[in-house]
Order: sequence, then structure tokens, then C-alpha cells
Amino acid sequence: MSAQGKGPSKWAYGSSTIMGTVVFMGIVVFVALISERHFKRLDFSEGSVFTLSEQTRKILDTVTQPVTVKAFFATGAPEEPRARDLLDTFRYYSRNIEVEFIDPDRNPDAAKKYEVRTYGTLVLEGFGKKQSIQTADEQSMANALLKLSRAEQKKIYFLTGHGERSIDDPDREGYSTVRAALQKENQSVEELNLVQQAQVPDDAAVVVVAGPRKKLFDQEVASLEDYLKRGGRLALFLDPHHDAGLGDFLKRYGVELGDNIIIDKLSRVFGGSYLMPVVTEYGFHKISEGFSVMTFFPEARSVGAAKEAPPGVRVEVLASTSPNAWAERNFDMLAQGQASQDEEDLPGPVPIAVISEIDVAVLKGQAEDAPSPEKGEGTSGEPKSKAHLLVVGDSDFVTNNYFGVSGNGDLFLNMANFLAEEEALITIGSREAGGKPLMLTPSQASLFLWTVMVLVPLLVIMAGLGVYRVRRSQR
Repeated sequence: MSAQGKGPSKWAYGSSTIMGTVVFMGIVVFVALISERHFKRLDFSEGSVFTLSEQTRKILDTVTQPVTVKAFFATGAPEEPRARDLLDTFRYYSRNIEVEFIDPDRNPDAAKKYEVRTYGTLVLEGFGKKQSIQTADEQSMANALLKLSRAEQKKIYFLTGHGERSIDDPDREGYSTVRAALQKENQSVEELNLVQQAQVPDDAAVVVVAGPRKKLFDQEVASLEDYLKRGGRLALFLDPHHDAGLGDFLKRYGVELGDNIIIDKLSRVFGGSYLMPVVTEYGFHKISEGFSVMTFFPEARSVGAAKEAPPGVRVEVLASTSPNAWAERNFDMLAQGQASQDEEDLPGPVPIAVISEIDVAVLKGQAEDAPSPEKGEGTSGEPKSKAHLLVVGDSDFVTNNYFGVSGNGDLFLNMANFLAEEEALITIGSREAGGKPLMLTPSQASLFLWTVMVLVPLLVIMAGLGVYRVRRSQR
């Protein structure tokens, strides 16, 4: 009788347990599905390292279309977890951002398609455009998103009329690849003839003089100087034997143009000519920050900083050759196919690219005596306090033939973006997870030790013994 009475109660108890478990699991699944789309993150880290700045959040509000971020990291790379945390934070603030991690070693076709040359590259696609960044940090991501979503285009002018490289020339020696690359960066590219117009247009973000073969007229040099006085950004790519009459112009801004050709025997290791120096050393500047890819400069000359910079001028070296290279001054020997380093030559490392930062107020004072062109209606926007003059001793390094060689194209785009103020759109200070040391007095340290190491384990043991005795007495 008692056995029959126990049967239904056991079944009822078991079924209720099962039903309770099913209901509990259903609630857990339901909550998980809701939290997948509706969740709240709390950042308790010191300095809020997992919270985006207000500037970045405002930029994300402008991302109204889907943006895909392809992160190229090697599997197991130590930098990958930090990049994942950053990209997850961006996804939390914007549903329009999708992230995909790709191992370039396991998927070389994708790396080739997106022209990825270094690990840690992020490629952002959206708004019909593409942006690549080399550093996975908040500032780089925010600037790249801003470039994608912004319709405004910076204008980059290429000087013509003196045998310069043509942005419309598709041949090996042309600059059509340069034009296409700048347009991918959402920049407008146009030609400029300073003989036909009196001054550099006010909307010029950058003026490039690439490989002139003839001397510029005094009026044109004055127009370029007037452009610098307005806080302009000027880039000169000057090949050996051709300075376009700009030697004295450059000296006024702390730049010395060498009358030589750089010889680098290291080029033979890469199957190149002695006249194609390899650059692996870069200066401490935003253009070359984090840049570690080799670049090649066919038939280049030295470009260095003057021993004493003029007032208001600061010159920095951007790129230099290896110590084994030198700048050869004996052109007769070169014509005979011979070259050897002697005392007259400039020993390596030879500077090949420099940038001069010029105080506009000082520049205006220096140029008072120089002939100036007719004035326009004035510079649009706010006046700039700094002008920049970038000089490279070669124009071949970004021709159609060499733009895709190693890091040549990337270095050029770094130069163009910096001069066009595209790499300084916003500045976000780095935030590191810190920690405050806990300072204890000897008595506090002793109390802490006895509590953790003795008292707590003793209480656990006593509780266990108590439970054991109670259960033993109920048997």
C-alpha cells in the first residue's frame, strides 16, 4: 500500500523538476536572444579605455550607411585581441559597422585584392569608397570613418608647363596611378599652370611639382612663395640634374638640394640597380609614424636639412638610405659606368626626403622684398599659422612603373594625406588602463594575511565539519 502511494508522488516530483528546468532554460534562451540586440555595456576601467570619446561618437552618428571593416591579422597575433576589443566597441556604438577578421597568410587572395602589405592593416569599405589604416586605434578608425562619410573633397593641384610628370599619362613614366590613388582617398586632382593664372587657387589643399625638366619663371616661383605665405602645403619632387631653378628658393626654408646621385649597392640584393637606393630608415614624423616598409627611389639625389635653419623654420628628415649608400658627385665616372666612394662624396645614411614646417608670420617678413603676384580676394577659411614644404630627391618613385613597388605608394599617400590635413582631422589622446597601488601598514598587512590565509580557510573547515555531524546524527 505504501509502495503504491509513493509511485505517483515520485512521478509528480520528477515531472515538476523537469518542467521547472525546461521553463528555466526557456527563460535563459529568451533573455539571451533579447540581450543579443538590446544590451548595455558598463565600463568600470580606470580612464574608461573601453568607451569611445565624444568626438568619435559624433562621427559615428554620420555613418548612416553600412561600413565593413576587414582586419588583416595573423592567427594568434598578440595585437589581435586588442583590435577585437576596439572594433567591438565601435560596433556597440554603431549598428552600421560590420567586422571581419582575415588571416593574410591563409587567405592571400583577399590580402592581394585589398593591397595589404603589412599585418594589422584595417580596410574600411562604405559609401562607395575605401580607406586603409595601418594602426588599430580609435583616432585612426575615427578619421577613416569621417573620410568615408564626408562628401567634401580636398583639391590637390599638379603643376604643369615645365615637363613635369603628367597625371593623365598611363605609360610607365606617367602619374595616372597617382591620380587614381588620390581619387580613391576622396581627393580631387587637377592640373595647374601658373603662367596662365596669377596665383595658386585659394581652394588648393596641396600643390605638387613632380619632376620638372625646365626652369620655373620668376613669376611662378613668386606665386608658390605667396601660396606658402597663406599657409599653403607644397610638395617638390626634384630629380638629379633638374632643380627647376628652385635651389635658392629651398635654401630660404632650410632645405639643401644636393648636386649628386645616390649609389646603393644594397639594391643588388633585391635585383635592382646601384642607382636605385633602398630606404629603410624613417624619421620621427606623423608621415612616417609606424612606417616600416621598404621604399625604392630610382636615380635619386640627396635632400637634407641646412646646418642652421632660418628663423621660424623647422626641418625634419623623413627618409634616409642605409649607411652603406653614398651620394656620388663625380658624374663623369658615372657616365663611364664606374663609381667609388671618396672624400668628396656624401656618406650614408643619405637623406632623401625632408619636410620643412614654416611659421607663416616669419615667412611673410622674409618675403617682403620678393616680387609678388597680383592678390586675389583672399584665402578662403581661417588663416593658417603654419606652412609646409616637402621635398623628395626623386620623382620616379611613384610613377606608374614604381607606385606599387613595396611601400612606395603608401609613403606617397601618407605624404599627400598629411599635407592635405587628412591625417589630423581629430586628435584623441591615448587612454591606458592604469592601476593604483594599495599601500598597507605592517599591522594592516598582518591582518590581511591572517584573515585570508588562516581565518577564512578555518571557517570553511568548521562549516564542513558541522554539516558532517548534522547529517551523521540524522541517519
